[in-house]
Amino acid sequence: MVKRIFSISNPLVNIENNHSYRIFDSHVHIWGHRYLNEYLENIKKFRVERLLAIGGWDLKRNLESKGIVTNNIVFCNYLSSSDFFKFKVQKLQKQIDKAHTNEIRVLKMFVGPMFQRFTRDKNPFKINDQRLEPVYSLIEDYDMTVLVHVADPDISYLKKYANTQKYGLKEDRINDFSNLLERFPKIPFVSAHLGCLPENLTRLGELLDNHPQLFVDTASTRWMIRELGRDVKQSKNWFEKYQERILFGSDLGNFEFNLKFFLSKHRREYYWRSRYWSQRLFWETSHQAPLPFKDKDNPEGTTINGLNLSKSTLEKMYYKNAKELLW
Repeated sequence: MVKRIFSISNPLVNIENNHSYRIFDSHVHIWGHRYLNEYLENIKKFRVERLLAIGGWDLKRNLESKGIVTNNIVFCNYLSSSDFFKFKVQKLQKQIDKAHTNEIRVLKMFVGPMFQRFTRDKNPFKINDQRLEPVYSLIEDYDMTVLVHVADPDISYLKKYANTQKYGLKEDRINDFSNLLERFPKIPFVSAHLGCLPENLTRLGELLDNHPQLFVDTASTRWMIRELGRDVKQSKNWFEKYQERILFGSDLGNFEFNLKFFLSKHRREYYWRSRYWSQRLFWETSHQAPLPFKDKDNPEGTTINGLNLSKSTLEKMYYKNAKELLW
């Protein structure tokens, strides 16, 4: 029987006080100043020292006007998903121009199937569509890095996106992305959520082998832990092999909008700390523990099966890789 070892008062057992590792969180959503100082204070407990903050091009200016120190934050401009799906090339180019003018070197593209649900297009969106060529050419000219979300969990394609005429197959979306990487080999891409392929590390390894400008991040705690924990040995071997291509990411942030869940300080802290605790327990130890929050894609309950990665892999994944690529 697995003992529940997480609590808000003792969130990391022996991990929180483990100062062996510094962390650069390469996938954080910052919506504004609300709750941000509180969030930054909480993540210090986990030695998260730097962030890639995803937001609008004016986020840095807005935070500094509120007196929030941004020395350890790299800013990432969120490009409009709607403009991608509607192929509004000039609007996208203007967003990229603004980011470049404001010395923002990282862009975020969310082109997963979720947004296609709100369009009238009857055919699957293709990230490598020729109409978007001028967008990628401008990114290449400005020597920018792109954090991209290309697909969703396998289970989502079985349930939400089962209409293959509209959404196509997940493998189609991965192949489209691979083709884009071939056409723009000078653009560094970080494919979020382990390339959206934690269920298929063999395919993900092929992508990394074929595209040297491709990196992945570990964002989305429940998704990573659920899928990678199914075969600990395979997952650990894969991470050790590709340790120089992996960035740590949480997919957390300070929720600016008025979510009922986030009205309580206790709930906010539990949300942030439980996710960091779960990821660090998973990567750093061989412990088993119940995931301390619900996994909607696994009603039976998800167990953390620790991978116990090597020190070399953790140092690169947690900090070194992101510092070299993003800082």
